[in-house]
Amino acid sequence: MGLDFDYIDGQTPLDEDEKEGLLISTITTRGELDEFEQQNIEQAVQWSLGRNIKP
Repeated sequence: MGLDFDYIDGQTPLDEDEKEGLLISTITTRGELDEFEQQNIEQAVQWSLGRNIKP
């Protein structure tokens, strides 16, 4: 007998194959993954704006 979870939009559970490829084991839904990826992108943008890039 398994647990039945009620997921709302953005909380689509990741299947086991998708979870295996993740480096962060606490991410369990697609919404959490999307949020983590967005934060990572924002950090990369901030990092790149702080660099003195010469042409």
